[in-house]
Amino acid sequence: MYLVKRAETVVRSGLEACLQPLGLTPRQYVTLSLLRDERDQSSADLARKAGITPQSVSETIATLAAKGLIERLENPDHRRIRMTRLTAAGEDLLKACEAAVDGMETVLLSGLSRDALDGLRQALRVIVKAG
Repeated sequence: MYLVKRAETVVRSGLEACLQPLGLTPRQYVTLSLLRDERDQSSADLARKAGITPQSVSETIATLAAKGLIERLENPDHRRIRMTRLTAAGEDLLKACEAAVDGMETVLLSGLSRDALDGLRQALRVIVKAG
């Protein structure tokens, strides 16, 4: 498991480096990605999917809303629950972030053959599923 932790550290450092010029943190990038994948999510949904605390996701949402990257809407079924979605500016920035992250991923994985990369992905799926 030491190598998994080391790989996580390398990936996190890479994410921070490629997202910083775009004005985002890895947590903010993950939140935008989750909102692209599924519109109108509550804070609780986002926290659960991102694996972070509700307090952390609330801080992230507040920051992204202040930047105009997301908007908060009242849930017509539950007035106390606010739903979150990407704005057009959020979608545009997410596309730029994904290009930067794809470039970082290409560099990190460049030493692997197609078979080795497929094996790595399968191994990671097994670990995630077991967790």
